[in-house]
Amino acid sequence: YHVLYLKDRHHHCSKWGLGAHQWEHISTKDLKTWYTHPTAVPITDQREGSICTGSWIEKDGTEYLYYTVRQCNDRPAPICRSTSGDGYHFTKDTAFGFTTSEKYNSTIARDPKVIKDENGIFHMLLTTSLKKENKGCLAHYVSKDMEAWIEQSEPLYVSSNEDHPECPDYFKYNGRYYLIFSLRGTAYYMVSENPFSDFKMPNDPIVPCESVPKCAEWNGKLVFTGFKRINGYAGTMTFKSATADENGTLIFDKT
Repeated sequence: YHVLYLKDRHHHCSKWGLGAHQWEHISTKDLKTWYTHPTAVPITDQREGSICTGSWIEKDGTEYLYYTVRQCNDRPAPICRSTSGDGYHFTKDTAFGFTTSEKYNSTIARDPKVIKDENGIFHMLLTTSLKKENKGCLAHYVSKDMEAWIEQSEPLYVSSNEDHPECPDYFKYNGRYYLIFSLRGTAYYMVSENPFSDFKMPNDPIVPCESVPKCAEWNGKLVFTGFKRINGYAGTMTFKSATADENGTLIFDKT
């Protein structure tokens, strides 16, 4: 079980309040003994205010990390990536990068989740907001090769207000599709029978794992990893496991 997390030494105060986050990497076989690996995505340029969260996906034997980089000069945050041949030593792909269209607030774009669907098409869900409507959303991009990304006309999800659905996650479990995102730190989930449409919130949509958790299936269960806040932003790592009932509702372990 691998965890990529944001290193934050000063509770989001570094780099003029942008955070100066870098991606660190740990792994475990039993959730008891943990192994520390080289920094996955470091800050290497003074203009990089923070490496935001994102996702990890493999294609043709190469491991890809997708993320956005907040800029210290208030310019649009580019979607970037790093690559690796072994999953432990990553190099920034400086030839790759793009920003959102004028339809979206590109300075706050962050947290890209990349998914490969059952037809071999890649999808990217990106936290941002619609400028005209002033509503947070998950922009939706598609690609055949993870090189050229095409913006879809409609976001996959739109908030009822300006709150950004941040740190999105997406997975298939027991034949259903799940969309996860956090509003003001609290995680919510939606479920659908279809991969990229008709998502609905259950009666109790909250994921009870503190602060912007993301999820992976491990040994037949879903394991959510987030953090317990200390002095505002950043803190100790938290975990919560879950399964699903016959209706797709998540059942969270009590411990």
